[in-house]
Amino acid sequence: MKKLLLSFLIIAGFLFSGCAQRGYTQADVGEVMINYKGTVVHTRTVEIQDDGGGMILGAIVGAIIGQQIGEGKGKSLATAAGTVAGGIVGSNLNKDLGQEITVDLENGQKVTTVIRLDKKNPYWLRPGDRVMVYVKGNKIVRVAPIFNERVE
Repeated sequence: MKKLLLSFLIIAGFLFSGCAQRGYTQADVGEVMINYKGTVVHTRTVEIQDDGGGMILGAIVGAIIGQQIGEGKGKSLATAAGTVAGGIVGSNLNKDLGQEITVDLENGQKVTTVIRLDKKNPYWLRPGDRVMVYVKGNKIVRVAPIFNERVE
């Protein structure tokens, strides 16, 4: 019974961890971001693959659940099957839809990046959309539309 409860708590933790809002962390306080205005010139829909984390977590959860089934060789087979099935499910759940965008910045530079689409409020950028590109170090951390400006 304790193993079953532990398995349930682990699965619930993984499921609800995805509900946390993405925001700022303590490490972000005081960080400098450079902002650039620009115009989207090209977009392409892309699938953002699992980086391995979903597969690993799924395999662990699947192994724990499989361990609860059967005895002897049956238990070993159930654990192996749970590991494989959990890895496949975890990998598929950790995929996201994204958009590769190319932006002509007002300073004359052109940048291309991939943005993850918000599943709750997806906003697809289109060529001609005016955007603000936020850069921290050498990484684009956010691209936000400027709704009151549009180039036709």
